[in-house]
Amino acid sequence: MADNKQERVKLWDEVPGFDLLEEIDIPEKHSWFLDGTHCIPPWTPLFGWFWIKYCSHGLKTACSELSIPTCKGWEMRFRDGGSYNALNIVRDQKEIASREKRFREALRPWLEDFDGLWNGHKAELLSLYGPLKEFNIETASNLRLHHHLRDLVNVYARMWEIHFVGMYASYNAWLLLEELCKERFGISDQDTQFQDMVRGFDNKVYQTDKRLWEFAQLALDMGLKDIFTEKKAPEIEPGLRGTQKGQEWLAQFMRWMETDEVGGWRMQRMNELTEPYWMEDVSIPLGIVKHFVDKGRSYVLEDLRKGLIEKREIVVASLLDKISPHEKDLFEGLIRLAGKSSSYSEEHNLYCELYMHAILRRGCLAIGRRIAEAGTVDEPGDVFFLNPDEIDRVILVPEAHDLRFIARRRKAAWQIWQKRANPPIFTDRASLEEAAEKDLLPSRDAIAIKIVMGELPKVQPEAGADLSGLCASSGEAEGPARVVSTFDDLKNVRPGEVLVCPGSSPAWTPVFGIVKGVVADSGGILSHAAIIGREYEVPTVVNTSEGTSKIRTGQRIRVDANNCAVYILDKEK
Repeated sequence: MADNKQERVKLWDEVPGFDLLEEIDIPEKHSWFLDGTHCIPPWTPLFGWFWIKYCSHGLKTACSELSIPTCKGWEMRFRDGGSYNALNIVRDQKEIASREKRFREALRPWLEDFDGLWNGHKAELLSLYGPLKEFNIETASNLRLHHHLRDLVNVYARMWEIHFVGMYASYNAWLLLEELCKERFGISDQDTQFQDMVRGFDNKVYQTDKRLWEFAQLALDMGLKDIFTEKKAPEIEPGLRGTQKGQEWLAQFMRWMETDEVGGWRMQRMNELTEPYWMEDVSIPLGIVKHFVDKGRSYVLEDLRKGLIEKREIVVASLLDKISPHEKDLFEGLIRLAGKSSSYSEEHNLYCELYMHAILRRGCLAIGRRIAEAGTVDEPGDVFFLNPDEIDRVILVPEAHDLRFIARRRKAAWQIWQKRANPPIFTDRASLEEAAEKDLLPSRDAIAIKIVMGELPKVQPEAGADLSGLCASSGEAEGPARVVSTFDDLKNVRPGEVLVCPGSSPAWTPVFGIVKGVVADSGGILSHAAIIGREYEVPTVVNTSEGTSKIRTGQRIRVDANNCAVYILDKEK
């Protein structure tokens, strides 16, 4: 009996039913790939519970709704704060053919009116978020907090369903466009011509950055430059409150934060709950305004976009001249929809993850304060080391329960996870290459291949590069490296440096206006670092795997994105 009990204890811990069990999960799926784009640094158990369960749900829902021909969605598992993913690949040719017919019909509305469908989904999300934001977390009874948690879970699940339908529609158009370009013109999405076709599109993230830049110009006009340039971000708000002009500026800024469609409901880190959102800590957006004040009067992205639009029109016109008239409608439709990949990638992050996770953090921290007051855990933040099933069990009568033994153990483990890298794969295949060939690429899953796991770099030994990756934004650059792992580290980035990072998120966008190049450990051609690198025309190489471990801040490096190569020029440092 004791042995049986031990087996049961081994099964599940942080995310019941979704913890990675090698002896069960590997024989079933063969390969589980680390999502290095989203789970670095490693997640807390509470965030893992939400993401692993409902991101997987959203993927399978969208694959079903659109009838993706070769994939039925992803399975996800949690291991040491990492998200490991396996794909439900459709291998039967008859089933693929049947799904292909339904897929073409399902894709048609998105080809015809992507913006209309996405605007409808944004309206739905905002209508769902409204009651959650209005819920009074301070005066709510424990029973109402219990109900609030249930409401959060339900909205979270719906958010992921919306999230992936638009993503699969536009990203599959990207795959189809790339296939057509390879066949007709001999170019892939790593070629400059292809990249010129799909950049220069506006979205809400860029509009928000522009609004922050406008607030920086207002600060300069009102004589507030010194407050922003001479103070650190947490000191700016008190500094503004100390002057009449500063109070006037801050009042306008806070009004925008409170009334804009997204405004202050935006997380600092997109994929975790441990860091504050803008409304909670105003020093975060004020730090971005400080960045724009330091840069002066120019807004790089707006100036660049004019040139990007001109390039796009020239490239599209030249390629259209090379195809037959009866294919032009299809080609133009695919360009329009594939072009949405870049803009949608940024905008959905804002309305889905960044917004929802801010609301989720607010509610979970309220529960954390309540159970900490009752002695159920040591402090409010310990709620991030529980899962909703455990919270559900204690929230109505928290003083009757002690979960400190669980929270303390998991927090200690989480602190260890932060200091070591998760393995890139768990597999019974002979190599990573074989795993990708058999368990990733046959899925033809646009999100897996173009964002999360990325295609494997084609190493060119003759190039003598220190790192190889994917060409996310063509060009060459040389300069001192700046290794950045978190948002807080961005304040150290200086003009002319080459950003070296695990990956990036919308919160990082402004820094792309001052760096000369970007090297990312993870991600594919449609990852955030890749998209923003193209929009800022910054040479960018992604999916290098070892950039942040091989390169040190201050080392001079050269990024040759055209050849997918990175060179460390002064290895002695």
